[in-house]
Amino acid sequence: MRRYRVLSIVIIVGCLLFSISGMFIIFDKMQEANSAQQSVKNYKERMSAPVDVLNPLTSNAAAAAAPNAKLVIPKLGVDCYIRTDTVNAYNAVYHYPQSAAFGQPGEAGILGHRTTYSALFKNINSLAPGDRVIVKDLVLKKVYTYQVTSNGEDIRWDYKTNPIRFALEGEARLLLVTCYPPGAKSAAYITHCKLISTSSSRTD
Repeated sequence: MRRYRVLSIVIIVGCLLFSISGMFIIFDKMQEANSAQQSVKNYKERMSAPVDVLNPLTSNAAAAAAPNAKLVIPKLGVDCYIRTDTVNAYNAVYHYPQSAAFGQPGEAGILGHRTTYSALFKNINSLAPGDRVIVKDLVLKKVYTYQVTSNGEDIRWDYKTNPIRFALEGEARLLLVTCYPPGAKSAAYITHCKLISTSSSRTD
């Protein structure tokens, strides 16, 4: 009789230990799930707000500010200022304020015209992987050299219903955005570049 009683106690204790172990396992899984959800949330938070890339909201508050950067694309013969107040200016392109800063993690976005206002991006389709795109920061005296990684492969026909979000983390990249086809806003044509070097500069 005592043997059965001891056996019963052993079984009960074993069941309790098994239940407790199961609870710890469930708790660990819940912690992992919460951590994964938080990671996804953080990733989403590191994306910019949706941007209508061909019709960006510009601010008159910065209209009086002098451009603080220049864009140079040797293959296209482009050497112009980068503005943050308007997209409609001669010899200038527009930096989306929602996008990353030049040389910083994430995607910096630049919008340029193909048929109006100096048409600086009229021959953008001729860029090929390996071509250089240079941004000169006139305030920090930095030169950011990017390299084209793809061109003509990213055409967003749904940019109005599915606005673009710029990544604000990861490898430093540059997106050159313009209209497609030339002279129309049927789609957003995006050339992708990656940062390959950063150097100091004492000149404009």
